Amino acid sequence: MAKEFVAEPDLQFTKDLIAAGGTDLKKCYQCATCSVACRIAPDNNPYPRKEMIWAQWGLKNKLINDPDIWLCHQCNDCSTQCPRGANPGDTLKAIRKMVVQENSRPAFLGKLVGEKSMFVLATGIPVILVGLLLYVSGWSFPEGPVTYSAHHLPPKKDGFIFTPALQVLFTGALLFAVISLFLSLKAYWQNLNDNNPVPAGRQQKPFVPSLVEALSEILPHSTFKDCEANNIRYSSHLLAFWGMIGLAVTTGIVAFNVDILGILPPSLNGPGTVPIKILGNVSAVAFIIGLGIMLMRRLTAPDQTGGSSYFDWFFIYTILGTGLTGLLTELFRWSGIIGGTYVVYTIHLIFVMTLLLYLPFSKFAHIGYRTVAIAWSKSVGRNLKTTVRPNYVPSASAETAAE
Repeated sequence: MAKEFVAEPDLQFTKDLIAAGGTDLKKCYQCATCSVACRIAPDNNPYPRKEMIWAQWGLKNKLINDPDIWLCHQCNDCSTQCPRGANPGDTLKAIRKMVVQENSRPAFLGKLVGEKSMFVLATGIPVILVGLLLYVSGWSFPEGPVTYSAHHLPPKKDGFIFTPALQVLFTGALLFAVISLFLSLKAYWQNLNDNNPVPAGRQQKPFVPSLVEALSEILPHSTFKDCEANNIRYSSHLLAFWGMIGLAVTTGIVAFNVDILGILPPSLNGPGTVPIKILGNVSAVAFIIGLGIMLMRRLTAPDQTGGSSYFDWFFIYTILGTGLTGLLTELFRWSGIIGGTYVVYTIHLIFVMTLLLYLPFSKFAHIGYRTVAIAWSKSVGRNLKTTVRPNYVPSASAETAAE
C-alpha cells in the first residue's frame, strides 16, 4: 500500500521561486524529459522532475530540504531539451537561492544579499567600513615607493594603512563569515536529517568519512566533468575554483609570515620569481580566466547557461571585482603609478570586505551547501554515481509539442 502523503502548499513560496528566477516553472506538464535528459541524475529517484512538481505545488518543506538540488551542476541540458520551455535548470537555481536564504544565520543578511532593492545598502556597508579604516589611517597617500601598511600611527611615512586597524577589521569580518557559515551549514545538515529519514535497513555513516568521500568528488569536479552537455562550464569552474584556493593559500601564508613570524614578502617591487609570488600570480590569472569564461558564456549563450538573476550578478560582481582589482593593484605597483596603486588598492579592499561579509549569504555559499548536501547523500547511501547516460535526443512527439 502506498504511503499517505498530505500536501501543504505554500503558494507564496511558489511566487517567491518565480521571482527568484524560476519564471517558467508553471509551464511544466510532467513529461519527465528533464530527468531522462540529465546525464548525472541518480537512477533511484532522479531529478529534476520531482522538484518541478513540488515547485508548482508550493511544497516548500520538500524543496528546502531536498539534497538533490545541489547535485545538479546546471549544464542546462534539461532546459534545452524541455518541450514546454519550462527551464528546470532555472527553477533548481532559484531553489538553491531560497535554501541559502532559509538557512542564513543571521537571516536578515540573506535577504540583504538576495534582493535587488537592497543593493545600495549591501554595497554601502563595506564602503563605510573601509572608509573608517582610511579615516583611522589618516586618509592621504604616503610619498616614495608604494608601501601598503604601517605598524604605528601616523602611517604616512611608512605606509598607507594602519596595520592593527586593518587586522582587526578584516580578521573580524573573516571570523564573522566563518562562524555564520558554520551555523548555517549546521542548521542545513540538521534539516536534512530531520526531513529525510534514512531508508530502512541502512545505517547512516558518520559525518567525517562522508565529508572526505564528498571532497574526493568535489575537488577534482569529477561529477561536473560527467556533465558533457555544457563541458566548457567544467573547465571554467575548475579554473576559478582552484584559482580561488591558490589565492586563499597565498594570502594565508603571507599573513602568517608577516603577522606571526615578522617576515616581509620578498620582491615587493617587481614580479619576482619566488614560489609564493608565482603561486599568487598564477592563481590570480586562472581565477580571472575562469570567471571571464563564465561571464562571456552568460552573456553570449544564455540558452546554455540559463537565465541570470540578481543573485547571480551580485556574486559575479563581487568575485570578479575582487580578482581584477587585486591584479590591477599589482600591475599599477610594477608600473610605478603611486597614486593609482593606492586608489585601486582601496577599491580592492572594498571588494574583499564585500566578499568576506557576504560569503555565507551570497552564491559563494554554494561551495558549502553543495559539500554538505553531497556529504549527507554519501552518509545515507544515496546513489549519486550512475553510469553516465548518452546524450538525450528528443522524440518527434516532443519536438511537435515544443512547436
